[in-house]
Amino acid sequence: MSALVIGAFVKISVFFYAVIVGLSTLFKVKRPSALTYPVGTVILFFSLTIASNFQEHLKEGVTIMPVLLFIPFHVVIPFMLLCIAFIKHRIKKQTRCSHPNDCSAFACYLLLHMQLLPLFFYLF
Repeated sequence: MSALVIGAFVKISVFFYAVIVGLSTLFKVKRPSALTYPVGTVILFFSLTIASNFQEHLKEGVTIMPVLLFIPFHVVIPFMLLCIAFIKHRIKKQTRCSHPNDCSAFACYLLLHMQLLPLFFYLF
């Protein structure tokens, strides 16, 4: 049980640190520690208002999260990135890459970035 508590604490701490560093980079804040209390307050507010009890938390995790998080982050965003990469490579008109088998640049890019293939097996 204590391993779960320690693991949850570490996970929340890493996510909180990532949010602070990301926001400080995005808004060009010189002291990232200045964002600690405002971000912590927002997280506390949302944690109290999103689900009032554990059953509601589980229901939201099963019904709402797949639609709002999993589909956009696992399907929509990777597909958009693939389309953007395809368009960028078409615009650059790179005909050959530096590999010894002399493959086209876009085919080489697709072969190196095949992370989308397991996603389709996961969804269907």
